[in-house]
Amino acid sequence: MSVRSLHELHEEGGAPAEFVEKFAAAWHDGDWNTAEDHWQLLVNRLLRSRDMEGLKRRDALRTAEREVQNLGLSLLRSGAPTRCPECAVAPPQRPPDPPRPMMEPR
Repeated sequence: MSVRSLHELHEEGGAPAEFVEKFAAAWHDGDWNTAEDHWQLLVNRLLRSRDMEGLKRRDALRTAEREVQNLGLSLLRSGAPTRCPECAVAPPQRPPDPPRPMMEPR
């Protein structure tokens, strides 16, 4: 059993679909690959928390998914400027340095 993909959540409709759309669009500027990676990281981080101890694997997994969705929707609906929790702790990606011009022999 593994974390459901954003696509699978979106297919459920309702609040899960709203979460997926806002998570990808508002927090990841439509970058679905990054959104998917951050979704997986957030759920797995919560799975390793003490709150999940004692739960059966399936129950812990679905609880962690639901908690990440609930937190995300609460933040996204708040109207306050927020960021993806994973983006907030990850160092920003900077574009690669432009190639340096080669010096011509004299």
